[in-house]
Amino acid sequence: MSSPQERARALAVAQNFGPEALDLNRELVTSNPGDLASRTRLARCLLEAGRVEEAEAEYREVLRYDSKSRIAANAIEVIQQQRRRAELAAMGLTEPPRGVSVARAPRRAASPTSPRPSAEPSRASLRGQAVPHVFNGLQRRDFAELQLCPRGEIQERFAPRVLDLIRRVNALDSSREIAGVREPGRRQLFRLGRGDVHVVAGHWFVFNLGGRWEPQFNIGMYGGVQKGGDWLRIGMGFNLTERGNDPDPAEGLRAARDHFRRFQALLGSPKRSLFTGWMIKENGLIQHDDGAGPRLDLADPSRSLDVILHAEPTRTEWVFFGKWLSPDREQDAVVLADPVSLVRTIDRAFIGLLPLWRAMWNG
Repeated sequence: MSSPQERARALAVAQNFGPEALDLNRELVTSNPGDLASRTRLARCLLEAGRVEEAEAEYREVLRYDSKSRIAANAIEVIQQQRRRAELAAMGLTEPPRGVSVARAPRRAASPTSPRPSAEPSRASLRGQAVPHVFNGLQRRDFAELQLCPRGEIQERFAPRVLDLIRRVNALDSSREIAGVREPGRRQLFRLGRGDVHVVAGHWFVFNLGGRWEPQFNIGMYGGVQKGGDWLRIGMGFNLTERGNDPDPAEGLRAARDHFRRFQALLGSPKRSLFTGWMIKENGLIQHDDGAGPRLDLADPSRSLDVILHAEPTRTEWVFFGKWLSPDREQDAVVLADPVSLVRTIDRAFIGLLPLWRAMWNG
């Protein structure tokens, strides 16, 4: 039988922060107040339960023991931001994204009944800012920057930090195993050239080496509410268009459609559990054709499966299924803001997809 500590760790790895995890971690912290790992998990459990004040108190206790804890500091920052936005919303006000300057209208006398002018972030505020070369997590300001950045400047501004993230992902055992399934002996899953960070307006994405015409491991980021929201996606996709610079797009498209049909056949077999099980565990969502964000209306994996099964490859451009993280969700924001937590989340997602990837690749 596993110990309480081992059980608490196992629940955390499974992203289970429910009542059992709360009780276990409370017990561990009571018996050892200096057990910061258990205290951090306890704070997460309290957040999941909606007990925000208690969660913040536990995170502050973590910082009292370890002032350099990024997880605790980021969690407190997210809690405070959520609280501040709620207070502003109650007053009918809005808060601009942090780190983005606000273009203000000239001051003028206002009558007591005149509405406050809305504050809009400015693209001009991005000019002259240093381009980060180290990946330090994704804050709300990074999503705002992506939304505001002209398409022609996205690669310049985001590729250096994205490639730093991908270097860490390439170092994962899961990445090396996936690369080896596709090509025995290969150890690098993603290429590390600036041109391998693909961009469209308000969006960047990367996919694994050789994945253009295959089921591809894909990581991508969206900025902008009008384009479906602020999201980071982690999962697997099928690009069923001829777009790109490949020398033989017609042959590539044929191969991509064949891969997708084999995937549909797999989903129609008992092996569909590899898909539905992963989707349930990771709260997975799909993306279909021109949708800039996830299909929130298809949260039930059986409905997502049905949409994919009935997608006609010749009339479908893009199908993706994976884990979606949003800075608008408290727990997601904590993960996004911490590089270590985010890389661990990517690792867990990729490990969970390995059996499905093997089944697709090996037929």
